[in-house]
Amino acid sequence: MRAPRTFYLVRQVHNQVRVLLERGLAAFDITPAQYTLMNWLSLREAMTSAMLARAQQVSPQTMNTLISGLHKRGLVTRKKDSKNKRILLISLTERGRETMSACERAVDRLENEFLAPLGATDLVALRYILETLMTPARRAKSAA
Repeated sequence: MRAPRTFYLVRQVHNQVRVLLERGLAAFDITPAQYTLMNWLSLREAMTSAMLARAQQVSPQTMNTLISGLHKRGLVTRKKDSKNKRILLISLTERGRETMSACERAVDRLENEFLAPLGATDLVALRYILETLMTPARRAKSAA
């Protein structure tokens, strides 16, 4: 019997991480997709929904749904761009930043527990491998 394909193993780890995130973020009524969006916004200036959709590799409609849900809860704000009034810029509210901070603490715990079987050297190697596997185009999008 041959060893499982690497893609299969990656997918299994992805599924485990997704389930852990869903459970860990449920206490904040935040989905993994919303968490990813909020994390993106916490690290950057205000962005348009189109920019966010491209960065997160989702459709504009999906991004609008994510933003609307967070906006209704007061976690993000939509403000007109001072240079172009037709453009709405999305950013975290203070409440959104507080929620993100609480989510980050929860995700830190989940990540530490999940990665506990790895030693420090293995963790550095894993991060290096994962970053290496990101294509240059994806790295460029992540840095934007």
